[in-house]
Amino acid sequence: MIGHGRLDVVKSSVFLALSLVWVTSVASAQEPAKPLYVLEDSYLRWRLLPAEQAYLSIDGKHLKQYVEDLTAISRRYRDHGHPQFWGRITGTEADAENAQWLLDKFRKIGLSDVREQSLDLPPQWVPASWSVSASASGKTVALESAQPTSTSPGTPASGLDLEAVDVALASEGDLAGRDLRGKAVFFYSADYTSRQAPISDYAIKRIGDRGAAAIFVIVGLPGNLRTQFYPVGSTVPTFSLGLQDGVAIRDLIGQSRGGQPPRVKIRLDVKTVPNLKTATVWGSLPGTGDETIFVVAHRDGWFEGATDNASGVATMLGLAEYFAKIPREQRRRTIHFLGTSGHHDNSGMTGHWLADHKEMFAKTALIINCEHTSAEQLVYRGGVIRRTNTTVPLRWYVGGSPRLEQIVVKAYDAFGVATYAEPEPSAGGEMGPYYQLAPSLQLIEGNLYWHSDRETAEVVPPTGLAASTRAYAKIITDVNQLGLKDLLRPQATEARR
Repeated sequence: MIGHGRLDVVKSSVFLALSLVWVTSVASAQEPAKPLYVLEDSYLRWRLLPAEQAYLSIDGKHLKQYVEDLTAISRRYRDHGHPQFWGRITGTEADAENAQWLLDKFRKIGLSDVREQSLDLPPQWVPASWSVSASASGKTVALESAQPTSTSPGTPASGLDLEAVDVALASEGDLAGRDLRGKAVFFYSADYTSRQAPISDYAIKRIGDRGAAAIFVIVGLPGNLRTQFYPVGSTVPTFSLGLQDGVAIRDLIGQSRGGQPPRVKIRLDVKTVPNLKTATVWGSLPGTGDETIFVVAHRDGWFEGATDNASGVATMLGLAEYFAKIPREQRRRTIHFLGTSGHHDNSGMTGHWLADHKEMFAKTALIINCEHTSAEQLVYRGGVIRRTNTTVPLRWYVGGSPRLEQIVVKAYDAFGVATYAEPEPSAGGEMGPYYQLAPSLQLIEGNLYWHSDRETAEVVPPTGLAASTRAYAKIITDVNQLGLKDLLRPQATEARR
């Protein structure tokens, strides 16, 4: 058995080895050869059996246009005076614009009872502006990719001027004996897909507990991505940083050993804005009975938010279009479509409202959460991120009876939805507060560009949109052949009696 001290030495050695590998790979990285096909037209497609031909009307390229529309709303917000913190941000004019856009789409499709449910937001964290630069030996480097983590504290108006230190992977061994009090602390993370507090086994907390005055996590993906993190629980200004900027500051620190350490100047102007509003957008397709199905997709997103969550909104609209073409007398259950809000600002506005109104789900056969329903498989290889002609495998959750589980598995197989080998034990994401109130399911996953300024419509394959949406449509169709008691878990059936 390796002792804790020995393990930390091993971790540091591995980090140094990985750093050398990275430097070598970047130095030797070659641009891929000229492509032989247009990627958008060459994503792998799943050929449908005769029994599934009806679902061909769900067209991925058509749904991709919805993704394009929503990412354009984000760019308009950015280009109208919000160059740093931008997207379809809850409570902003971009939020209002995409709510109106969705209302218009619901009405055009022919949904009934189309409306906005206005919601009062708690005071909102708004980073108005920020800048970060590092200097040593007469050289100054602007760290342009620095992005404050959500709800990060700001700095005094005069900013901060701090000594910079590098703590490698920020393991216990890396931090042992280090004086971090009052310093700007930088650490490297190979936890490429995390944008949350647990990144690198809660490294941010370890650093904060040792008195750091500012914390920077260098996301180890090629290039200089801006990445938006969820709240990380830090009590000091905390930022993510692109790899190019991360290497630059680590070089400054390394080159200054034995002399004056680099200084980092940080200014982060954070405002808390009260009295903002958002809305849940509702639309319905009436059925012949009093039972219901809910289809939800959160509307907000950081940066262009193409996968998260323009893809999910596109899937929801694809389902609305498909079932709107089916005569009411053939629709067993009323389907409610909800464009939800308060996801990325952590207020969970719609989710908490639904959780507080459990009576709405008393006769609900199914809840489908449309979230991250299509993302291109990206591969980090040879010092660069390579694109591919296929989609990422999706994490999945299904909660209900064994018969519901088999319906879901067969639908994913029929339409070529790639998934992880095992389902998730619970449903995170948008329906986390209420997924246990009725039979429920979701597909969800991002790619290496998740929550970054590279998460554009370009990396949302139309084939993935088609596959997920067709599978959901098939699931709804098959669920409508079963009674409510046949869909519930046995214990839920007892509870509803």
